[in-house]
Amino acid sequence: MSKRVLIIGGEGNGGVISSCVEDMRRNHNIYEFEIAGFLNDFVSDNDLIHGFPVLGRTSDVKKFVQQGYYFIYAIHMIGQGKMRRELFFRLDIPEERLVTIVHPHAFVSHNVELAPGDFVMANCYIGPGTKIGKCTLVMANCVIGHNDNIGGFCHFSAGSTTSSYVTTGEASDVCLAASVIEKVTIGNYSVVGANSLLTRVLAIVKSG
Repeated sequence: MSKRVLIIGGEGNGGVISSCVEDMRRNHNIYEFEIAGFLNDFVSDNDLIHGFPVLGRTSDVKKFVQQGYYFIYAIHMIGQGKMRRELFFRLDIPEERLVTIVHPHAFVSHNVELAPGDFVMANCYIGPGTKIGKCTLVMANCVIGHNDNIGGFCHFSAGSTTSSYVTTGEASDVCLAASVIEKVTIGNYSVVGANSLLTRVLAIVKSG
């Protein structure tokens, strides 16, 4: 029986996640997940996002937990990592109700550690020994090298490349087509700009 999944977010990252799950079901006969709809604070109830209904607000999470739904957290604002991380914890979603979605055309090494709520889109490569924290989104055509330690709530935009032995803090963004060389440390809530090359430590900020 498929897990009924609610996407917390909107048409951007949420749309990507819904299309990934639909492709898994329609073209790969993978029925582990079924998108039931969205929770969104800015779109009216019963309106559609990419063909899926908005069933409520983020404040309705507890009600849907009681009804047996699962969740994936797709809220993302570039440069607002602290805000998206704090919002997630206010929602108080039980960890066992977060789904981890990996498209079958992604390569994820056998000993990669993915956390609850992670999402990996098609044509990605994640190398051996890498650990990725909860609710991190890895969009299409990304490379994340071996032995990386990626914090939770990070976002890797399409086409970005992160080399090996890289450490990132919480809720950081590696933007479109950006590259991060090996053995670099990226702090909490940092932004690696689109099409940039990161060659040294990027500001370290404590959580909280």
